Amino acid sequence: MASTVVILGSPRNGNSDSIAMEIASVSKLKGNEVKTFKLNQFNKAKGCQSCYKCKEAGKCVLQDDISTVLDAVYKADGVILATPIYFGHTTAQFRMFEDRCFGFLKKDFSPNIEAGKKVAIVCTCGSGIDDARRSADELENEWTQFFKANVVGKIVADKMMAPDAALNDAKIMNEAKSIGEKL
Repeated sequence: MASTVVILGSPRNGNSDSIAMEIASVSKLKGNEVKTFKLNQFNKAKGCQSCYKCKEAGKCVLQDDISTVLDAVYKADGVILATPIYFGHTTAQFRMFEDRCFGFLKKDFSPNIEAGKKVAIVCTCGSGIDDARRSADELENEWTQFFKANVVGKIVADKMMAPDAALNDAKIMNEAKSIGEKL
């Protein structure tokens, strides 16, 4: 059975979550096992310590809530990365996860995770669509260049101030369903 991991970087249950969960629901309907991680709910989480011990161990050596997410991503066939954009960047919670993905690289910066993972990217914002696009493009670049992933879809949505803005946007929800079909 294929598996999909959903990484939710929002501190609230907002629009990036809604879009990601729509993608995940279609992935689940296809028979994929879906695991969801809400990063803001972690009580024990540390950022990358730049200790480089991951280069010897083959994975991040920190043992906290994020290590569970990293293990799930390592094993997954598909990954949904979702975050709102705050002050022009992904959320702090998401950045902590993102930096810890450094453990997915060997000493020579080749990936130590399976190439070809299917990845979906969701970035939402209330305003500042250019920052949201830049963040989504940076995520796509990281996952394709460093981890040799296959980005199957990317949703960048603005004017997402109301908590249900995405749910009320049929075009965005249809796009999410289409991406879910590809996971």
